[in-house]
Amino acid sequence: MYKSIRNIGFLAVIMGLGLTSCDEDYPKSHIAPYDTEILSIKIVNAGADGNTVVEGTIDEENKTINFPRLDIATNFSAISLEAELSEGAVLQNSVMDFSMDEETASKTLILRIVNQKRYKEYFIKIRKRIPVYGADFEKPTVYDFSGDNIYPDYGSLLTRCASYDGEHVLVVSRKTAPHLLKVSDLKKGEIKPIMLDLTGVTGGTYPYNMGALANGHVYIADLSGAKASPLKIYYWDTPDSKPETIANINVADIPNAANRHGDNISVNIDKNGNGYIFFGDNGSTKFLRLTVSNHKTIGDPKVLTSSSDAGMVTNVYRIEDTDQYVWSGLRLPVTLVDESLSEKYKMNKANLAVEAVAPRIFHFNGERYLLVCTAGHGSASKATPSLIVYNLTKGNTVEEAMQKFDEGENHNPDYTFILGGSGNGAAITQTDYRIEKDENGKDAKLCIFGSRTDSGFVICEFPIKQEEED
Repeated sequence: MYKSIRNIGFLAVIMGLGLTSCDEDYPKSHIAPYDTEILSIKIVNAGADGNTVVEGTIDEENKTINFPRLDIATNFSAISLEAELSEGAVLQNSVMDFSMDEETASKTLILRIVNQKRYKEYFIKIRKRIPVYGADFEKPTVYDFSGDNIYPDYGSLLTRCASYDGEHVLVVSRKTAPHLLKVSDLKKGEIKPIMLDLTGVTGGTYPYNMGALANGHVYIADLSGAKASPLKIYYWDTPDSKPETIANINVADIPNAANRHGDNISVNIDKNGNGYIFFGDNGSTKFLRLTVSNHKTIGDPKVLTSSSDAGMVTNVYRIEDTDQYVWSGLRLPVTLVDESLSEKYKMNKANLAVEAVAPRIFHFNGERYLLVCTAGHGSASKATPSLIVYNLTKGNTVEEAMQKFDEGENHNPDYTFILGGSGNGAAITQTDYRIEKDENGKDAKLCIFGSRTDSGFVICEFPIKQEEED
């Protein structure tokens, strides 16, 4: 009996082995996986003609899809997509709306791939090929004569004014006397002062204190510390010329004029040699405006009302090729005015750096900029002496641009260079800019300049912005 059972068991084992070996020959059951893989994707209606095909790049790790920038004439409201997908998978939306306003450069939406009840999502980004404008502030070339490399004539409040015209820097120094420096020398690290002839430059509390360069000519004013002290302006036709006294004003003879002028100067002379020179008085009550014609004919003195917020660190500069000016002071924010200082728009001081003075507004390569220098006036000042550029491109007019800047969320500057230096009671600052053109007359390089008492000066140059490669 036992033997019989054993044989049956042995037979069962043999049969089981046979069944196991035969299983490999039977087909396995298959359950459809409903994959949602994306192998490739393209836009098939890009460009103005709607027939341009653009291939996308798929990043599986980050679940993103990117395309090269598209022609701005593309119909962004109906981007048509075609994709190579897993068997049975489809795009939930093969036409997507990427509409954007003019100021928006890109838009990201979610693209869903569906297969039965399964799906996978990607962030799909569409970018416009918008022409780039303005200066590339990420690529500055800096010629620094501040901080640890401060120009020797700065210090002890003995140099309170400098100017720049692209070819020369004018340093109005009480230490070694007014002189010019060639920018080409400075770029090579060479200091070769061109001393101005000072024949007949006398009088005033200080015979020279403020100055400016205009169309290759030199203007220097004395400091008139009281009405009895003459306010003089001297003119040099070239660096080698003898000076001409083009203004010798007895301020006491001007009705309602203030007592002290020459702590600041704003020279606004156009390419034809016409314009105005403004002097804000030390007491921040009046401005004295002088008319200039043919570069060196001075006349028609007018007294304008200043602002108690201006202080003695104040300037009024014309916006080139317009009849508009920008004015600011220690506590007076950048303000759009006319030649009589009538206010058109006052910017919100909270949106600008503290003590943003010496304002300039100009266009470069299709963008509009505001250039200022922060004063750091007095030992308690919270301002860090810096040269700063803000972008005011949005807006059809300067006034509208100021409004848009104030109403916007981004008030960060495009560029900042810290001049450094401690707070002092005569923290007079100056700014200048020049635009270099290429052989076709197009903007090629932006050059900006800043100077501050006891801080030194700096020249910063920027190329035009170039379109990034995809």
